[in-house]
Amino acid sequence: MVLAKSLTKKYFERTLFDKVDFVIGKNRKIALVGRNGVGKTTLFKLIMGEEERTGGTITIEGESIEYIPQELIFPDAKVFDYLEKNLKTETEKYKIDELMAKVEFVNYNPNQPIKTLSEGQKMKLKLVESMLRNPTLLMIDEPTNHLDIEGIMWFEDYLRNLPISSLFISHDRSFINHVADEVWEIEKEQVFKFVGDYDNYKEEKLRLINKWDEEYVRFIRKKAQLERLLESARKIKGGKKRGKAVGAAKKRIEREVEGNKKEKFEIKTIKKLAFDTEASSGKLMLRFKGVAKNYGDHPVFEGLDFELRGAEKVWLFGPNGGGKSTLVKIIVGDEKATAGDVQVGSNIKIGYFSQIQTDLEFQEDLLSYFVKETGTYFGDAYSKLSRFLFDKDAVKKKIWQLSPGERARFKLAIFANKNYDFLILDEPDNHLDIETKEVLEQSLRDFKGTLLLVSHDRYFVESIGMEKMLNLKDGKLTY
Repeated sequence: MVLAKSLTKKYFERTLFDKVDFVIGKNRKIALVGRNGVGKTTLFKLIMGEEERTGGTITIEGESIEYIPQELIFPDAKVFDYLEKNLKTETEKYKIDELMAKVEFVNYNPNQPIKTLSEGQKMKLKLVESMLRNPTLLMIDEPTNHLDIEGIMWFEDYLRNLPISSLFISHDRSFINHVADEVWEIEKEQVFKFVGDYDNYKEEKLRLINKWDEEYVRFIRKKAQLERLLESARKIKGGKKRGKAVGAAKKRIEREVEGNKKEKFEIKTIKKLAFDTEASSGKLMLRFKGVAKNYGDHPVFEGLDFELRGAEKVWLFGPNGGGKSTLVKIIVGDEKATAGDVQVGSNIKIGYFSQIQTDLEFQEDLLSYFVKETGTYFGDAYSKLSRFLFDKDAVKKKIWQLSPGERARFKLAIFANKNYDFLILDEPDNHLDIETKEVLEQSLRDFKGTLLLVSHDRYFVESIGMEKMLNLKDGKLTY
């Protein structure tokens, strides 16, 4: 059991948690949600003892906890050597093969260098490492970011049937629906707990927001009523009587208003993205004829044929390592096809959003880098960045100081500064919180141009209303 009592965490003047209570019981599957920056990862670190509490207590009784972070870091080692260090005796080596089979680690090679593994394989390797230590509570930060659709669906089943507790941070609403029996949200410096899956949480959260709105309206009315009472008391003639009435009114204000403040609840999220397009619905945007790509002797795909026309919305999906990002890079000119013909429509404004965050210059501050990348004047840059929730203090930060979610939002701010006829988005929803995803979904739903989307988030894809699907698997494309 993990028991938190009056847990408080502050960073200088900023409060993340204020006297929070919670219990993580046996065999619970808990999804932790909330906007980027509210303290989800910090809560994990508090439980793990990697962060100091400002106040309160966390008691851990009879639990063995394992933590899989969002950004996976490994030493320069081979797969088996890395895992073997978690064994207590030589006779336990069989456990590695058993667990690798359980997590469906395909083509397991014990002598393969970790650095050559795919992101999905690295995620499974980290999972095997954790399970070798026999945890009773598994904490995972953004588990689906490293997995393709097949991997996500496998992991849903694996985690749901795992006979231990799990606490996981996720912005993947389909994943939460399939796994969670509780949803905890960090909001207003508290942890609010909802029984059930994501869809149930949304319904209950809406009721809670309505309750907060009603409480705020009552508070404003009471405040106005008591302020009128105080004003009336000040008009009473006769010093002693007036003083007594004023004192009584002030005490009521102190007790019923200042001691019971209610803030108006506002969801802070980015503004809707509006991309203008001049491309007509019938215009040829892209055509592939017999396109192949090899890296040396390794074929990625061959004989790809398809075309996209104006206003089409197409979802490109398939397993990790299948060539989706390579295909996209060929379209935008970052890679050359080994064979075949690639034709991009004439006079088209293409907007390409890459999932890679390492292309940012991490030592630059946000404001300077934004101005350099967009050509915006400094005065306008402040306003545009504020639309993406970066205030005047945040824009002074270095890019390396941002969380993965904040970096994704910053990249989106740069990307959204222009108009496009053809949007090519490679995992744009990775690391974004749910509120930001919902705005992006609406923006892409309303976009009148052509959209080619690579994503493993089924809820995101459904919400946009994609019309066609391209499945890239085993070097072939199914339209």
